[in-house]
Amino acid sequence: MKTRRIAAAVLFAFLPATVSLPAWSQDDAVTVQARARFKEGVEAFDKGKFEEARLSFLQAYTLKKHPSVLLNLAQSSAKSNHLLDASKYFQQFLREATTATPQQRKDAESGLAEVRQKLGRIEVVAPAGTEISLDDQGKVGTTPMEALDVEPGSHTVKSPTQSVTVIAVIGQKVEAKLGVAGTAPVAGAPTSTPEPTASTTPAPEQVMPPASESPTRAKHTNLLAPPESMTPVYAGLAAAGIGLVSAIVFAAFKADAKSKADSVANDIRTAARARGIPAQGACNNPNAPEFAGACQTLTDNNNKVDTNATVANVSLVVMGAGLVVAGVWYLAGPKRDDAKPEASPQANRTRPTPPARPVVTPWAGWNTGGLSIAGQF
Repeated sequence: MKTRRIAAAVLFAFLPATVSLPAWSQDDAVTVQARARFKEGVEAFDKGKFEEARLSFLQAYTLKKHPSVLLNLAQSSAKSNHLLDASKYFQQFLREATTATPQQRKDAESGLAEVRQKLGRIEVVAPAGTEISLDDQGKVGTTPMEALDVEPGSHTVKSPTQSVTVIAVIGQKVEAKLGVAGTAPVAGAPTSTPEPTASTTPAPEQVMPPASESPTRAKHTNLLAPPESMTPVYAGLAAAGIGLVSAIVFAAFKADAKSKADSVANDIRTAARARGIPAQGACNNPNAPEFAGACQTLTDNNNKVDTNATVANVSLVVMGAGLVVAGVWYLAGPKRDDAKPEASPQANRTRPTPPARPVVTPWAGWNTGGLSIAGQF
């Protein structure tokens, strides 16, 4: 993303000490604080401390809403796995940075494309002027609107009169249709069979006898019948169980670390108020070295939150994969009570085509997961 080049360019926006800018005078205390936070963000980013960089750039942008700071905030958010925030900041930069250089716009567009490869997108199809809400976020826009970037998993899209639930998949776009007329295909509807032609009609002496005269044993097509071997089913269920237990354990670790981080953050804010200094930025205040230990503890706990959340999500994927293996093998594996047909060759020519096997698709997202099954049963 060429962040170093962009960061260097942004530094020119924070040079009131050497360049005369009426709105950013040297005596402006807010500008001094914004410049300091921005410098800390650049240094943290260069050291690979992307979460610290994100917080510093966020503080700098809160103090001075400069579009180039917004670009650095978007890049550090992407690097620290705050993907939805990164998408929002990249889009905001592209909308608001009317004086951005072509290289800055190119870097923002490239960063947005990379972030969207790790997110799902929901294309809302609804009559123009429809107010749209997403999950519990409230109103997110009015149609027609750009596709919504979302975490992978299940989401509910709502209009004032209707709601629909869709599954967002990483790197893909799914449609959510609200108030759109149309008919859906009927699952399992029979397909037409062409009438036999003269070239395929058997001769009179080859016509099959009635079923009562020559009974045949049809192949078993019950998908719920046990498969010939249950070993893959047991292995898949074992993997799913391990994934579930691991997800629960690391989710608990994440909750514990989050609770500790919130407690330390509250202590820092209380102590900062007692000292008479701003609570925001207390960890980066050179005049308050006594906060160093608490701030390091806060950073460690936040890192533990991210690590445990990642392990929990991976565990959910393992659980989903195990369930897929077990489910697919149970439904589509060779059945133990299948029998070879005893019909004549003529019967083989007229045997109906078996139904298509079901498709099992796993999905996982932040604190959620599962699988969907589609097909003809």
